[in-house]
Amino acid sequence: MEWLGTMLRWLQLTSGVVLLGGFALLLLAPADHTSPAATRWRRVVMAVAPWLLALSLVAAVGLLMLQAASVSGRGEAVFEGAEWLRLLERTRYGAVWQVRQAIALLMLLLLLAREPLFTRFGERAVTVALLGLAVAMNASAAFSGHGAATEPVWLAGTGHALHLLAAGAWAGALPALAYGVYLAASGHDPLWRPMFALLLRRFSLLATICVALIVASGLLITYLQFGAPTRWPARSDDLLGGLMTVIERSFAPLLSTPFGLQVLAKLVLLALVLLLAARIRWVWMPRLGSGAHGQGGVWRAVAGLLRVELGIVMLILVFAAGLTGTLPAAHDQMVWPLPFRLSIAANWGQKGVALKVAGAALLALGGLAVLWHTAWSGAGGNVTPGGRRIRLGAAALATVAGLVFGLHTLSVPAYPDTYRRTDISYNAVSVARGAALFSRHCISCHGAGGKGDGPLAARLPAKPVDLTEPHTALHTAGDLFWWLTHGKPQTAMPGFAQEMTPEQRWDVVNFLRAFSAGFQARILTPQIVPGQPWLGPPDFDFVDQFEQTGSLKTYRENKESKAVSRESGICQSNPTPLLNEERENKAVLLVFYSLPFSEQRLGKLASAYPQLRARDTEVLSIALPGTKPPSVRLPFPLVTDGAQEAAAAYLLFRRTLGNAGKTVLGEVPPHMELLIDRFGYVRARWLPQDGEEQNDAWRDLQFLQRQIEQIHREPAILPPPDEHVH
Repeated sequence: MEWLGTMLRWLQLTSGVVLLGGFALLLLAPADHTSPAATRWRRVVMAVAPWLLALSLVAAVGLLMLQAASVSGRGEAVFEGAEWLRLLERTRYGAVWQVRQAIALLMLLLLLAREPLFTRFGERAVTVALLGLAVAMNASAAFSGHGAATEPVWLAGTGHALHLLAAGAWAGALPALAYGVYLAASGHDPLWRPMFALLLRRFSLLATICVALIVASGLLITYLQFGAPTRWPARSDDLLGGLMTVIERSFAPLLSTPFGLQVLAKLVLLALVLLLAARIRWVWMPRLGSGAHGQGGVWRAVAGLLRVELGIVMLILVFAAGLTGTLPAAHDQMVWPLPFRLSIAANWGQKGVALKVAGAALLALGGLAVLWHTAWSGAGGNVTPGGRRIRLGAAALATVAGLVFGLHTLSVPAYPDTYRRTDISYNAVSVARGAALFSRHCISCHGAGGKGDGPLAARLPAKPVDLTEPHTALHTAGDLFWWLTHGKPQTAMPGFAQEMTPEQRWDVVNFLRAFSAGFQARILTPQIVPGQPWLGPPDFDFVDQFEQTGSLKTYRENKESKAVSRESGICQSNPTPLLNEERENKAVLLVFYSLPFSEQRLGKLASAYPQLRARDTEVLSIALPGTKPPSVRLPFPLVTDGAQEAAAAYLLFRRTLGNAGKTVLGEVPPHMELLIDRFGYVRARWLPQDGEEQNDAWRDLQFLQRQIEQIHREPAILPPPDEHVH
């Protein structure tokens, strides 16, 4: 039934845009031209319109029947009127369907009564009314389908409506334009050619504007429906690395999903159409002039190119209709088809890469410059035809060589799962489970500290990789998942598909990301580095001593949570009582404590808590492994459920430059504090037991408050960190 649905959507889409384009072209034509060919052209365009509307109505009824079967899950619902009515009355699709068909019927009535209406109101006024109805009918399609199901709806809907209207005004006008050029090429009416040459120039300007709108709205729609990252990669990349990761993942669905492949096909066909249109505009239209005689060959050439352009446009509309019934890439799993990918983030830091890319770029640009100059200089000058061909060939070879060399320099191995979307979010529970699985399956080769020095490492033909090095963060999460599933090529690492479920493999991936980030977090100190957020921590859910539930993210963002009133014991849905509303987001001071070491510190933070809250900062305390809750009553949340997992995950960030630790989690410190800014990034860390300089840093609460004030003065430098690893 998919092919039938695509055919019906194509009929409905094509008839709608051709109606819009035809009416727009009629209004572009000079109104005072009454030659026989002009009269014939207008009559044919108007006479075809009712048949297009009839096709649209038939296709709409067919699509309603198919939708009824799809929604009900029963094939026989195609022929059940009750299911149709239920769909029309209870769904947005049904409401939009009724509006579109009402507009179509009104247009049909106007077209059937056009002659009397022309006499009473004038042909141009009636055409304006018809164009308005065609605009409304096409734009209303944006309120159903992908446009109404993509967030944010207002932006996606606006993009779809603009895309349809621009396509209608340009591509929809091509059939009427092709018929007009055919009349001009026949040469039966000498007055028609100058008039239509003027119309072609007007349409060329309109088409340029419409193509720009199509490209802009298409990029917006593609970005939203590709599920491109809207948050910063949840790992310790620098600004360039994070930006390149976002760009790389934004384009990956183009080759790795059925939706993206259809978009790619549309782009290729659109490029061909634009090449044909450019040839008509820049080669043939200047030759039309304003004369009516001796230009039959020119008009026939334009007619031939327009027919080819129209055929490709119809094919583009087939893919557009197919996209309407295809699951958007944002909701589909990606399967990468190539054995390599391009990654600036993974290659740029390697020795000589920047120089090689710069050289390749200069070679390719130089080749393009020679190509351009040789092509535009023509056959004139002192260069012989043979020499010109040699120059063009050499320039083309240099351009291709530069592109191939540059792209090869930036390429890294890739796998079908390279861009696979993670099934498990980057959270403390997943990281803790991943740490346990790593200890069970991986330390025999990678070692207790992940340095590739496990008991079995010496027997392997190649030493296992050191997971503490920054290169771990340069592989995608999908790469790691593929290796955990199938093993790593050209190494002794086996696959663990039989030992671990897919969810467990994602847990290990989340752990490896946090583990690598922890080694890069060794540079954290009690003093923030202004303007450089980079470390996105894992989220975690918790229950506190007041029986209030939440997560680090919702706590920081001041979202509603379920809390039990301490006075009445009744469960209420209220904004977190420990948060004020002066600022939408808060900074959070995470305090990992042990007793009795942290007892004095907890008391000092309890006394200073009103001052911290006044500076839009909250405190969240978490017991380290083996620590019981303090006996004193604390005014800030003390995690009672979820503390073990949160501590296990965040202990990965306790390593320092002087003490990297010897095991996966490292030695448990007696106390650790992390300062998280209001955008969700870890900005500073205090380990009071490490070194003379750090020992007293945050004991001085004024020093801590100065750090808080500094991060509060910063704007949003990066989007919030992503909730999934990439």
